[in-house]
Amino acid sequence: MYAEINGLRMFFEDRGSSGDSTDVIVFLHGFPLDHSIWRHQLDYFSTGYRCIAPDLRGFGASSELKKPPQPTPLTVDTFAADIVALLDHLKIKSADFVGLSMGGYIALAIWRRLATRRRVRRLIFSNTRAAGDTAETKANRKRQAELVKTKGMRPYADEMLPRLLAPENMERCGNEVRHMIERTHPDTIVATLEALATRKDMTDWLRRVQAKTLVIAGEKDVISPPSDSEVIAREVDGAKLVVIPGAGHLTPLEQPNAFNEAMYAFLR
Repeated sequence: MYAEINGLRMFFEDRGSSGDSTDVIVFLHGFPLDHSIWRHQLDYFSTGYRCIAPDLRGFGASSELKKPPQPTPLTVDTFAADIVALLDHLKIKSADFVGLSMGGYIALAIWRRLATRRRVRRLIFSNTRAAGDTAETKANRKRQAELVKTKGMRPYADEMLPRLLAPENMERCGNEVRHMIERTHPDTIVATLEALATRKDMTDWLRRVQAKTLVIAGEKDVISPPSDSEVIAREVDGAKLVVIPGAGHLTPLEQPNAFNEAMYAFLR
């Protein structure tokens, strides 16, 4: 399905029950991926919930309706505003939000804004962190942006795959993840890398989160290791932490059964 919102033609999957809006789950994918990272969760949860899984601005099948002459810098709040606009379009008053990596930043940004806080019923943070980028990480993002500009998407995918997936999952999941990365326009990658590098440290905000929260980590995640998830679980009052063995940064894809079981137990 498509919705025209915020100057964007946003693609999204809308599956499952269309009844009570309190039974809505919004799945927010990570970088540099698209909504299909959630395919196992959509199959599993759409039997009992209405599941909304959008392609974020510039990713997957979502694209701008018209290129502005002077584009404004992309930010995490831009992505958050798009999701809120999609909920308005679908007349969804509130939902549970599941955010993977960058999707976790977006979910927290939606909750952080007083005007949209009421839209958040429960939060599930997967393989994400609240801290901002270190100087080293910012420098690496800048280097990656130059790599994409000069050599294209394939070398970038070659570099990212070993960081996104645990070694034992590479053969099973690698081609699927590579396709998600390589289908993304280089301009989107470059703009998003800048957005991620300039985002603020949100650690202090965690203590203000009042939504019921689950934190899921991949045992072998080298991008957002379990220690990052431990910080979120410690700072959010009442949050529960689940560390899933045999998973890297893309836990919902690498270990879908364990992920679904942890998420189901939380939602139930």
